[in-house]
Amino acid sequence: MSRLINLLRARRAVKEAHFMSRADLLQLQERRWRAMARYALEVSPFYRRHLAGIDVERCQITDIPPLTKELLVANWDEIVPDKRLHRAALEAFLNEPKNWGTLLHGRWMVSMTSGTTGAALAIPQDIAAVDWGHACQNLRNSASPHSAAQPPLPVFRRRLKVLVFVTASSPSVSAALYATRPWIGALFSSYHRINITAPWSEILAEVQRIQPDAMMGYASLFGRLAQAQLNGEVDLHLPKDRGHIWAGGDAVTPGIRDLCRRAFGIEPFSMYGCGETLGIARQWRGMEHLHCHDDMVVFEGVDAADQPVEEDVLSDHALATPLINKAVPLLRYRLNDRVKFGPVDAAWPFKRIEQIHGRSNMAYVFKTPERRVFIGAHFIFAMEHQREVATYQFRQTAPDAVECVFIPQPGADEARLLFELTAAMRHCLEEGGCTGVKCTARIVPQLSPDARTGKVEQNVPLPDEMA
Repeated sequence: MSRLINLLRARRAVKEAHFMSRADLLQLQERRWRAMARYALEVSPFYRRHLAGIDVERCQITDIPPLTKELLVANWDEIVPDKRLHRAALEAFLNEPKNWGTLLHGRWMVSMTSGTTGAALAIPQDIAAVDWGHACQNLRNSASPHSAAQPPLPVFRRRLKVLVFVTASSPSVSAALYATRPWIGALFSSYHRINITAPWSEILAEVQRIQPDAMMGYASLFGRLAQAQLNGEVDLHLPKDRGHIWAGGDAVTPGIRDLCRRAFGIEPFSMYGCGETLGIARQWRGMEHLHCHDDMVVFEGVDAADQPVEEDVLSDHALATPLINKAVPLLRYRLNDRVKFGPVDAAWPFKRIEQIHGRSNMAYVFKTPERRVFIGAHFIFAMEHQREVATYQFRQTAPDAVECVFIPQPGADEARLLFELTAAMRHCLEEGGCTGVKCTARIVPQLSPDARTGKVEQNVPLPDEMA
């Protein structure tokens, strides 16, 4: 019953934000981040040192020094307010597979981050904060606040059949969210789970058996699944009126979007977040771009000196301040994703995200024989508008060599693509001071996902000790 009350409260608050002016929404956001800052000072010895000399009642949020993952890890037990959430306790809890997907002490969802923002970390979320995320998922679904609403109960037709792809072989965020979803959701949809790290043949067989109306999972997986549909390996029929594909965890590239449209008649919607903050932004029906959940998180694009960047300028990195989860107070938590914000749309008061280059800035260490560090995001920028490539991956093959392996769209001029991609890589490397690095492009029949996460990584550098 307490979770139902949480959901009802979250639903009311989320819906109220829909009809606010931009100025009123920013005032609400400010009240919430100041409240979180006061809370952090009250419960955390680390924050009392970190914010020394800062008046959180009068300062701007940009006056608060950012929190890096290294600082979070080093000071964890002085940041979390409850001793039951100390690192040793969380690690002991997740060391038992029977605990995965259960609530710690009945009130915290605990999962392990994927490690794309650095070393993997056990993160607790207040279940109330999780329910806010579910409320957003159900209510922010339209191009207008007036048409956004909870899906109706399926009285005269069957429930929507939702297929969720999760990483079930570890205490992942996706699996934890699935296992702790509120029971009331079962009145609207039936949920089915597939382990994304299972053999591909088993995944295809299960998808074919379930015949989903809607799917949620990694964007790269939907690229592979769309290819399987076009190749006749599966035969899925997602309904055009209420079917959808929600994709997150990696980038929905132009190639993946086109593949899904041809294969299923439905383009995937993007979701954006991370294990530490959960949801940050989503793309809604009828909207071209993602929109930030400004009532639930302060999301900033900043330059290398942590100063705000202007609209339409690609940031050096981002800072996130979750406003609901008090299990781990995070003030201006650094994410190594690059974002570009656009103007606020007329219908909605939420900040629009024009571009996200997330999880793509892994560092390559080349030796030619001089040591050169190259940021993989530059390769991704070069692929941003490449619609003739379905899916791709950049792989370091030697200390002085890198290749782009890719699957072309049907009917693409393969010889021209090979030439263009090699030239684009060469240009990126030369601009990055890596003129001695060899680069090639190669067409492959399929791309293999990471065995641990099930995600097809866009950048795969050599391990540091091999480079």
